[in-house]
Amino acid sequence: MSTPREIRRKIASTHNTQKITSAMEMVSSVKLRKARQHMLDARPYANKIAEISAHLSNSAINTSSLLLTPRPVTTVGLVVVSSDKGMCGGFNANIFKRVSQYIREHSDKKIILTLVGKKAADYFKTKNIPINKQYTNVFFKPNYSDAAAIGKELLNDFKSGTVDEVCIIFNEFKSTVAQTTRVDVLLPVPSLSGETEPQLQKNQTSYMLEPDDKSCLDMLLEKYFLFQIWRAFLESYASEQGARMAAMSGATKNAGELISKYTLFYNKARQSAITTELLEVVSGAESLR
Repeated sequence: MSTPREIRRKIASTHNTQKITSAMEMVSSVKLRKARQHMLDARPYANKIAEISAHLSNSAINTSSLLLTPRPVTTVGLVVVSSDKGMCGGFNANIFKRVSQYIREHSDKKIILTLVGKKAADYFKTKNIPINKQYTNVFFKPNYSDAAAIGKELLNDFKSGTVDEVCIIFNEFKSTVAQTTRVDVLLPVPSLSGETEPQLQKNQTSYMLEPDDKSCLDMLLEKYFLFQIWRAFLESYASEQGARMAAMSGATKNAGELISKYTLFYNKARQSAITTELLEVVSGAESLR
């Protein structure tokens, strides 16, 4: 059994760990609140650009866009969105598990990875999978310009024929304790009619387009694609903070339970030491009689 001094050290160490995990939980809760607000602020723009793009793609019968045209898929550009930091439970493990499953399901195609987040870069470093680009330190302070730069690289790969399809795997935010791993096809742009049908029926606005329908549609589809990358980043960032908050909350609770357990051990060890000393005193007194 450990001595009282050793147990006191364990209690002090666990107290320090509890303070750290509690502080991390509070920081993650603040970041989560900001991330959720960013998601809410982005929705009106996302809905409007999807509505206008759907309107143009439906009305311009003679207009075809490269970003809307499906092609035989032999090479897939797969974007993997992870985190830059750990201590967020199964957040990254769920992403890597889904990527492995996707690669198995599409073994007949060539998969080229674009990795976002340091954890993905570290994980796939040892895997025998072609990696196109790695982007780290993106989520220390997420901003649209980083998402747009990554999206433009993917857009150029699709336009040049380097990849025939662009997909993204990320964690979608549901609640503080729940995230869903999603696989979305971003290019060619899926039909927007289904998701914007209520808006199209409600808003029958006519648009005056300059210089022409095709140029406007191409521009809007590119913006729509870049914004989908940004939306995935926002969802992933909020999910990461929610997962870290839940993980740190559990760690803080476990630390409290350990402290209670160590305190009980300490009291028992101290009581045992006192009892031993009393027995020695009594035995010594008896021997002097």
